[in-house]
Amino acid sequence: MAAATELFRERGFRETSLGDIGAAAGVSGPAIYRYFDSKGELLSVLIEEAAIIWRTTVDDVLNDDMPPMTTLERLIDAAIVLQLRNGNLRDVFVKEYRSLDDDARRRVARIERVRMAEWVHLLCEVRPGLGEDEARAAVTMLDGMLRSITTLDRSDPELLARVMKDMVFGGLLAVGLPRPGAVFPVTTSATA
Repeated sequence: MAAATELFRERGFRETSLGDIGAAAGVSGPAIYRYFDSKGELLSVLIEEAAIIWRTTVDDVLNDDMPPMTTLERLIDAAIVLQLRNGNLRDVFVKEYRSLDDDARRRVARIERVRMAEWVHLLCEVRPGLGEDEARAAVTMLDGMLRSITTLDRSDPELLARVMKDMVFGGLLAVGLPRPGAVFPVTTSATA
């Protein structure tokens, strides 16, 4: 599974053969059929595992009875640690989600909806004036920031974790705050 994760991340699902995975894992490609019916099933297992790990991480933090701000900080810490440890698996999740069959995609989408709802609810508890749409957008962008760790040199994970926490925590807390004199050049109308 580790070999498949790395190859799917580097080459993509379609460009990786079972022979490639077997060679990277030190077995023949057909030996993989002892564990998985197909390359698609292997991908489904990997992506569902990534979704379950993220969901479990959220549950573990939320099950502790702490004030919302402390919970948010702990959740950010846990997400950063998880991304540093399992970033390749999360990358495969994001890049290859569309390669899943319909049933696997539905199972993963269900897990992801619950995870997203928990983050959004928590952020709205920390920032009571924040709308749900704003919170959802912020959490989606948070995922993108977390995934960016895998593109960086990870020789100093403590530095990455500290900078990422500052960026994520500060960014989430800044969403929706008024900025005196701020100019927002972004427009969404087609006539602008």
